[in-house]
Amino acid sequence: MTTFLKRGAPFVFICLLMACSCGRSPLSVYGPAFETIMRSDTGLFRGMNMHLSKESIKALEPGGLKEDDSTGGTDYLFYELKIDTTISYTLAYYCPDNKLNNIAADIYLLNEPQAAELFNSFKSWFEKKYGVPQTDGDFFLWTIQTSEGKIRIELADESPTYKKGKITLVIRDAKEL
Repeated sequence: MTTFLKRGAPFVFICLLMACSCGRSPLSVYGPAFETIMRSDTGLFRGMNMHLSKESIKALEPGGLKEDDSTGGTDYLFYELKIDTTISYTLAYYCPDNKLNNIAADIYLLNEPQAAELFNSFKSWFEKKYGVPQTDGDFFLWTIQTSEGKIRIELADESPTYKKGKITLVIRDAKEL
């Protein structure tokens, strides 16, 4: 029995550890609000990449659509979503020529400490995925090269300006950079 404990215990521990981590999203380590907002660890944001059609975006965003506008040269989808009574967010997908080229997310939280925690989750996620960001004022910037071209990710905690929790995330086609 003692031999089993010495040799078998590490194996049992590893099996238990693997069983506990199976089915967990890689996003879960960043917190439930982050996991809900990001929704997927694939793509640039929420499982999406640039150049998707509006129809593809609608398929990936099944709820919360408030506006679908194609007038006046603007072609976008606007969503309002809520996690709970303390966190809500809006998503705007801009699709000129029916190809996604800009995602803008505004996340509203009850207070500044709550926003700071979620902001740090986003910053950590993008740093892990794309490396150390540049800074421009309050914005953290990542410029990445993808198969769709150059992409710019801009992240800021705007809570001090708004006197409550607010995070801004913009992901856009950056051909001109």
